[in-house]
Amino acid sequence: MAQVAPAVGPYLLAADLGLLLAAAADFLLTPSPARLSVARRLPERAGLAQAFERCARIEPGPAAGLVLELREEFAPAFEVVARCLGPGELRPPRPGDPTGGPDRARLPSAAIDLCRTYVSRRRGVHALGDLRLRLRGPLGLVWRQARLSGEQRIAIEPPLLGLERTLRLAASERWHDLGLRRLRRRGGLTEFESLREYVHGDDLRLFDWKAFARRGRPIVREFQEERGQELIVLIDVGRRMGTTTAVGEERGWSKLDHALDAGLELAAVALESGDRVGVALFDSRLRVYVAPAKGRRQLGRLREAVFDAQASSRESDVARALRELSVQHRRRALLALITDVADPLSVERQRRALRAGSKRHRIVLATLDDPSIRRAAAGELALEPAVRASALHLVEERARGLRELRRAGLRVLDSLPAEAAGPLLAAWLDARRSGGA
Repeated sequence: MAQVAPAVGPYLLAADLGLLLAAAADFLLTPSPARLSVARRLPERAGLAQAFERCARIEPGPAAGLVLELREEFAPAFEVVARCLGPGELRPPRPGDPTGGPDRARLPSAAIDLCRTYVSRRRGVHALGDLRLRLRGPLGLVWRQARLSGEQRIAIEPPLLGLERTLRLAASERWHDLGLRRLRRRGGLTEFESLREYVHGDDLRLFDWKAFARRGRPIVREFQEERGQELIVLIDVGRRMGTTTAVGEERGWSKLDHALDAGLELAAVALESGDRVGVALFDSRLRVYVAPAKGRRQLGRLREAVFDAQASSRESDVARALRELSVQHRRRALLALITDVADPLSVERQRRALRAGSKRHRIVLATLDDPSIRRAAAGELALEPAVRASALHLVEERARGLRELRRAGLRVLDSLPAEAAGPLLAAWLDARRSGGA
C-alpha cells in the first residue's frame, strides 16, 4: 500500500484541484440572491387561529433554472401550517424544525409565487421579519445566500366564528318572530319598507306617483322604524380571564379570547338590528371605553378598540368599573358583562357591586367556566382521586358563588367559554322583547 500511494497521489491532487475549480465555477455562475427581486404579500388582518397566507413573488432574472430556498423570521405566536415545495405545491411543516422548514422551488424563467400558510395563537399586531435566500449553483456544488431586511405587520383579531351564521338568522323572518318586531308608522318615518294600496285617510305625502303610473291605482309608501336600545358590552380583562381553556383548532385560546369573540358577535347583531352599541374593558379600573353609536361603521370602531387587548395581572374590580362607566355613560343601558365568578372571599363584594350597578343599568352577567375543571369533575379525565376531589370542590364552590350572584336580582348566565355567544344573544333578545333597557 505504501508503494501504491505515491503513484495515486498526483491523481488525487488533480481530482481535488478539479473539484475546487468546479466549485469556483459553480460559485461564479450562481448570481447573488441579493440581486433577486422579492415582494412579500400578506393580509392586513386575520382572525385568531384562522389560517392566512403569505406569498413572496420572486423575479428570477439570471437565476432562472436554479433551486431557491427561502426562510423568514416570524412572530413566536405564529405556527406554520403549510410550506411551499414548488409552484402551487404545499406540504406540512418539516417535523422538528421550529421554522417549519424552508420554502423551496426551482425558479422558472417567469415570476413565481412562493406561498406558505400560518396561523396565529395570539391576538394583537405581529410581524414577519427578515428574509433569508439561498441559491444552489447549476452544478449543485455550492449554495449562495443573502439576507433581505424588512418587516411587515399583520393585525390578528377575534375571528367572530359564528357571526355569519347569526347575521343570516338575524335577517330572517324567524329572528323577527323571536323579538325583533318592526313598527309601522305614517309620519316622522325613517326607512322605506314596502308599497301598498292607498287607504282613505293616508297621508298624501306618502303617495308614490311612479307606482301609480305603473299599476293604474293609488299606491302609498310604507316605512319602518326599529325598536332600538342602548347596549354596552363590558368585558373583564383581569387576571382570571387569561386562563387558557381551549384545545383542538382553538387551542391556546384564553377566556378573554372567547369573551371578545362573543361580545363582538353580540355587538354586530345588535348594530344590524338598529341598536346603539358601545364597548368597555376593565380590570382594576376601566381601561377602554367606546361610546354607544349606531351604524355598520361602529362595529369597525369596536373591533379596532379591543382586538389587541390582553389579560393583565391585576385583580378585577367590578364595583369601580361600574362606577367609572356610569360617569362615562349616564343614560340607562343594557350592560352585557362578560367576566367570571370571583374567588369565594370576594363573591359577596362582587354581588354588592352588581346590585348597586343594576340601579342605573340593566345588567346581564355572563360568567365563563373552566372546561378542564368541569371535565375533571365529571370523571372524563384519567386523574388521581385527590385531583378529582379538588375539581369537585371547585365546581361546588363555583355553584355557591353563582347562587350568591343571582341574589343580586339580575340575570346570570354560566357557560363554557366557547359557548358564550348563544346565551348572550338569547338574553339580548329577551331584553328586546321586554322593551329594551
